[in-house]
Amino acid sequence: MNNLVTKRLHLIPFKQNLVQATIRGDGELAKVLGIKILPNSLDREEFNFRESLPGLSDILDKYPLQREWGWGSLVIHQADNTLIGHVMLKIIPDATGSPTGSLELGYFIIPSYRQQGYGTEATKAMLDWAFTQPEIDTMTAGCDADNIASQRLLEKIGMEHTETRGDILVWKLGNAYVPA
Repeated sequence: MNNLVTKRLHLIPFKQNLVQATIRGDGELAKVLGIKILPNSLDREEFNFRESLPGLSDILDKYPLQREWGWGSLVIHQADNTLIGHVMLKIIPDATGSPTGSLELGYFIIPSYRQQGYGTEATKAMLDWAFTQPEIDTMTAGCDADNIASQRLLEKIGMEHTETRGDILVWKLGNAYVPA
């Protein structure tokens, strides 16, 4: 995956070199990318983001296509040159570890940049890119049943609620999706 640019955002693939820089700290990631990182913006307790980085690094080492694409993209606000979030694209493997043609989408925008359309803009750009890849035919996402903002975002990008697993709503978008 290459960098993607939208009207207001730069999406930079979260590849192994950036994962390693993030493990070393915000200052190192900011230096490598030449951006600003707001204090505590990567300390996302609800996702255990920092604790997941070593495992993420292992996944990128193990799976060639995931390594090539990165773990989704870091979301950089162009005007502010600031890291404002992350859009995850996880390749769903089969029992042998081979890609299945399905991706899982996840996203996070830091609180001070929410409710301004950045999440929709970033996820839409990632969907448009992903569905130009010949091996991809479906995308799934999950959100808490009480997370109305995420439900609206998933609807805006064309996903459909397909099932409920406890308190989690599962959303899907199939190969009928036509990138903008």
